[in-house]
Amino acid sequence: MNRISSETIFVTARDADSAGIIGVNRKGQVLSVAVDDNTIIPYLLQNPANSGLAVKLASRAGLAGADDLYRQQFESLFQQANYAEAAKVAANSPRGFLRTSETINRFKSVSQGGAQMSVILQYFGMLLDKGKLNRYETVELIRPVLAQNRKNLLVKWMDEGKLESSEELGDI
Repeated sequence: MNRISSETIFVTARDADSAGIIGVNRKGQVLSVAVDDNTIIPYLLQNPANSGLAVKLASRAGLAGADDLYRQQFESLFQQANYAEAAKVAANSPRGFLRTSETINRFKSVSQGGAQMSVILQYFGMLLDKGKLNRYETVELIRPVLAQNRKNLLVKWMDEGKLESSEELGDI
């Protein structure tokens, strides 16, 4: 059995230095516990039953280690033409590693009859719900918005701090 103490731990507190916790057991021993960000995801992935947990934890905490799983899931959904779910995976990828110009170009190249922009706009919508867009995403979103003469959306997103300012954005 894995234990940090054979005695009952009766008080714990957050430890800002280690991003873990410190605790005191009944003998008065002070214990420090922290998770190793670099090894927890690979450790969880050793058991296939934990892959869902590993992916969720990596996404929420921005941890490395599940990148290959995210990439595989994204590729699989994209090949199945399940673009909405693929966009969700890309938007929620740990540290935004799938939020690249390559991903944007793949979504832009998807043709859905007369609604070619719907997939890419759906992707941008998910990103805007999640938070701030990076420089490349901002420029790629603004082009179709301005083409539709919807400057009010641009002003709204700028006021909300959702768009990253850049020289290229100013040139548009």
